[in-house]
Amino acid sequence: MSVQRTEAGDRSDDRRVTLSPVNISILAQPGETVVDALRRQGYRSRYKCRRGGCGVCRATLLEGEVSYPAGVSEQVLFGNEPTIDHNACPRACLPCRAVPETDVHIELGPTDRVIHVLAAMYPSKASPHIGDLPTIRKEP
Repeated sequence: MSVQRTEAGDRSDDRRVTLSPVNISILAQPGETVVDALRRQGYRSRYKCRRGGCGVCRATLLEGEVSYPAGVSEQVLFGNEPTIDHNACPRACLPCRAVPETDVHIELGPTDRVIHVLAAMYPSKASPHIGDLPTIRKEP
């Protein structure tokens, strides 16, 4: 396996992931979870088990579609909420397992935050944007 360094956004099969209210926009590679895409690009968000079993990372999917190739429990995904029409209301999302199928917009919880751990490498910028950071892509 070789590692190829590419500029973010140069592959048409990448999916844009926008996080609110922190106003972060990143690219997820095909088959990559939201949390893995964040981690690959130097960000850390709130999660615990990374397998969809605890619900700590639960967020709201405002736009777009995600899939759960590894599967998640409906009880963990929706918690104790009563059954609702998920087409008419915002949808629950587990970023630790959610794989974007389209560009997505996810709203984090009111106490969640995202930290850019590579910010120390870019002291002239308070918050680097996706275009400022190279993406490391694993090629088969």
